[in-house]
Amino acid sequence: MIRLFLFLLLTASCQATPRIDFEQIEFYETFTLTDASDSLLVDIQQKIYDRFVQSLMSQDDQQLLTIEKQLADLYATNAQNLIRYWESYARYYHAIYALKKGDRELAEQYLSQAIAWLDQLKKKNAEDHALLSMLQGFAIQFNPQKTMQLAMASKQNAELALAIDAQNLRAHYVVASNDFYTPEQYGGGKKVEAHLQKAVALPTQKIKNDLLPSWGKEEAYEMLIKWYIKKEQWETAKTYFQEAIAAFPDNYQLSQLATQLVSK
Repeated sequence: MIRLFLFLLLTASCQATPRIDFEQIEFYETFTLTDASDSLLVDIQQKIYDRFVQSLMSQDDQQLLTIEKQLADLYATNAQNLIRYWESYARYYHAIYALKKGDRELAEQYLSQAIAWLDQLKKKNAEDHALLSMLQGFAIQFNPQKTMQLAMASKQNAELALAIDAQNLRAHYVVASNDFYTPEQYGGGKKVEAHLQKAVALPTQKIKNDLLPSWGKEEAYEMLIKWYIKKEQWETAKTYFQEAIAAFPDNYQLSQLATQLVSK
């Protein structure tokens, strides 16, 4: 079984990234609001996160259900990829909510739906592939029997995201994340540092646009600091921690890393 696992990993790593036809990609930078109802998409990433936090605080997921319904209604009248992207993103946070509530079955259902929506999109761009890769990696915990299938799919989508847009921080983050969680005996750990350093150096967006994704930088900082802690490179870890906490002072996950750096 181990030999088969190693063979599949080697095969996946040796596969060339599929040829990309850039004329068949729907780049979100061209998306414009066409209707008053589309205003739901203004600052949608923050709206989804706020609903997630509110749901956790109230122990009631009605806030998430409401925004998901609004996005579904909008997609029904305007079947744009970007709307489906944000539906998937909202469903991902709903899966996290269900997981925190202890309902793994419901969490898996939400996550599977989010993955299916993204997977079915035509003309996927770097943002679509990056989010899909992240969700597929997250889904492995629910489907041990599909570990190889999900790991290979996540890796391929991460590489496609990077091939489409090498200046997208989310593309670098998901490539690094795949490598971070791949055991060293299976070739993991070779890409983490370079891609996370690139991610934290890149802007969250090339051009500020409240309709489009900007997530990933906080997560990249957190993972990079954890990487240096793991390697016991304390001074480098501290340097990136100070940089991260200055940029994101309210990030709880980042602040928790301070305890691992004290007296180092």
